[in-house]
Amino acid sequence: MRLLIPVNGSENSLWAVKYALRLQAAGLSPEAVVLSVGEPVNQWQVMQFRTQQEIGQFQSRKAQSCIDEAVRLLESGSVSCRGVFKQGDVVFSILDTAEELECDEIVLPRKRERWAGLFGRSVVQDIVRSQRSIPVVVVNNRGELA
Repeated sequence: MRLLIPVNGSENSLWAVKYALRLQAAGLSPEAVVLSVGEPVNQWQVMQFRTQQEIGQFQSRKAQSCIDEAVRLLESGSVSCRGVFKQGDVVFSILDTAEELECDEIVLPRKRERWAGLFGRSVVQDIVRSQRSIPVVVVNNRGELA
């Protein structure tokens, strides 16, 4: 069973890691793909002080830090995993990556205020609403189905 676990550096984005660890403890041997997405930045306030290359490098470093934390937790529980960084729209990057990597589930935290994309939109609600052929599993802070 291959799980797509999007992370963004928030504590609740790691709830999906707990879900994968629960599956491992139950003997289901999941494989996790930890995804971090850097959204395009085009606000003039940012662009006047930074180049696209600088913004991309910053996003890549932040993403790697988020991925590393999730991978460390997964590996400590003997869950096979790998990290992926994509740039683009969060919702579509998550859905596209799940399809590209043939994931069986997309695991997301129950909606919380801190899991929001640009302009405060709810990424979790948008993914559930835009869901394609891969089931979206929503979990609580204990990694249980919400």
